[in-house]
Amino acid sequence: MSHQGAADYGVGSPTRLGMNLLAHKWTPLIVFALKQGPLRFTELRKAVPGVTAQVLTRSLRDLERDGIVARAYFPEVPPRVEYGLTDLGFTLCKPVSAIQAWAEKYGAAVLAARQRFKSNETAESLH
Repeated sequence: MSHQGAADYGVGSPTRLGMNLLAHKWTPLIVFALKQGPLRFTELRKAVPGVTAQVLTRSLRDLERDGIVARAYFPEVPPRVEYGLTDLGFTLCKPVSAIQAWAEKYGAAVLAARQRFKSNETAESLH
């Protein structure tokens, strides 16, 4: 790996593109849900707790635009639509797993730091 510089993270850089994609609130959850195979919209919504139908629709469109998710339409009665990861989408499984591993290892430390910060803020506001 070459030496990293500020330009590596500049607007329009591949690194910034990747960070923006992974930092999207719903992308890792959608990728994780689709890792096992294609899902219909309602199945996907159940697999991604807390997402609204509107936000899931927008997120899927953005991921389809970026080549991460493929939308398959089946002209049946009633019509059926499934969403699945593309080959490019499957490449996100490793970074998503790395985020999960980091969170499992350091999540408690982050929560403890938040609690300390909140306690310090409360104590300072009393003075």
